[in-house]
Amino acid sequence: MLQHDAEDLLANVDQGQSIPRLDSLLPVMKALIADSLLKHSVEGVRVSVAYCLSEIMRISAPEEPYNDDQMKVIFELIVESFSKLSQASTQFYEKALSILETVARVKACLLMLDLKCDTLVVQMFQNFWAFIRSDPTDDVLWAVEQIMTDILSESEDISLGLLSPLLASVLKENKYVAPSCWKLGERVISRCAAKLGPVILGAIQSNGTTVDDYSPVVASICENEPTTVENNHANGSSQPVSFTQVANGVVDSPGEVVPDLDSASGSNSSDAAALLFPNAVVPVEADSADSKSSTNLEKFNQAGN
Repeated sequence: MLQHDAEDLLANVDQGQSIPRLDSLLPVMKALIADSLLKHSVEGVRVSVAYCLSEIMRISAPEEPYNDDQMKVIFELIVESFSKLSQASTQFYEKALSILETVARVKACLLMLDLKCDTLVVQMFQNFWAFIRSDPTDDVLWAVEQIMTDILSESEDISLGLLSPLLASVLKENKYVAPSCWKLGERVISRCAAKLGPVILGAIQSNGTTVDDYSPVVASICENEPTTVENNHANGSSQPVSFTQVANGVVDSPGEVVPDLDSASGSNSSDAAALLFPNAVVPVEADSADSKSSTNLEKFNQAGN
């Protein structure tokens, strides 16, 4: 199976498939986590693998398709792909955009909190602020806003690494210098007002600034009168079901997707990876996947409550 065949196959599989249909994807899922792909030297291969893995997460929701250690590596690859969104003219942009929208729609970013990927989350936000300055489309703004809001709303503690750039985006001097950042910052702060209220004033003081240096939405939060900005970004007429919706009983769970990747057909991950990317892969023996405990999934499913 060639690289583009894998992308097309996964893109055409709907979320919430039956167990037999999902089982048929196990060889592809196993191939995608081979070290020879996850750590490939060619940038285009890594972006393509990240795209395929984001589709796997969409299809398998609300179940985690891989074990914790594998998911951490997958998120590193996904966050790396977000850096391509600042380069709209490159061949990687469309795939990176699709990854972004998928992560936002199925709320996969919440798994990063459960996995304690704090440094990676900060890096992801930095990537977002870098490309938002280039005046992206409404769909991109919606996806970034959704991910930022989900992360901030569900974080136990909000680090200065996340809060300081958010506050910087709504400094009055940035209203005309970086209008897209200003718009995004106002919306995220407004939507997370309850979470940010207890910490925002301390962050302002630590920056050596005053409330008057910022957008009025900041003053409103500090006065315990949060301003609500209507969330009216278009996100499509048929938004896929999220992990949280399934966990809260809105739809039926499709069931466990990957009981054991090592039971899938094929001798090992590297052999299957070579089929997906025959011209790019130097086979490397992948470690066996350990059985996944239910603890992280239970915590994740409770995140939206």
